[in-house]
Amino acid sequence: MKKILFILVVICTVNSFSQQIEITPQYGYQLGSKYSYNTGHLKITDSDQYGVTVGLNIDDITMEFTWTQQNSAIKRKQASLPTESHLTNVTINHYQFGVIYAVGDTAAIPFVGVSAGWVNSNPVENMYNSNSKFEMGVTGGMKYFFSDHIGIRLQSQLLIPVNWGGVYIGSGGSGVSAGGTILQLNFSGGLIFALGN
Repeated sequence: MKKILFILVVICTVNSFSQQIEITPQYGYQLGSKYSYNTGHLKITDSDQYGVTVGLNIDDITMEFTWTQQNSAIKRKQASLPTESHLTNVTINHYQFGVIYAVGDTAAIPFVGVSAGWVNSNPVENMYNSNSKFEMGVTGGMKYFFSDHIGIRLQSQLLIPVNWGGVYIGSGGSGVSAGGTILQLNFSGGLIFALGN
């Protein structure tokens, strides 16, 4: 009952302010990144990504929620060895709440934005633990509308998972620990479906 009431409140709010909801399925490419430590590094490999963004437009501001998933791999390079070794495949889900600001009111609309949320990493191998981290993001891109209700969104986003106390890949009492944070840059695009006025 509470969910239904919440949905009705949202719909009534959107209609009363004559705002527009945008739903954007998206697909893109996530660049890999590294954690360096004293005797080598851990690397998340490049991969494709897919997801969806739901936004509520209020004048030049859009409040939005984004979910994206990447299916990648974690590799380890030890300084004493010439090559990287594969540790595990990993599914990484990014959940971001953000605000973007549109610049201009033509058919092509540049935008910039910031977001915050969390990232959840789920290694395929059972010997490695899943974990969740706080994550921030910075976004820039462009929307182009072919009509009042259909458009395309192209963007680049820098995601910054924050790792207090370092990163640990391992099981039980052994593993590899690396401190610091990573930067993950992605490029994506999607078709915008705009509902409302």
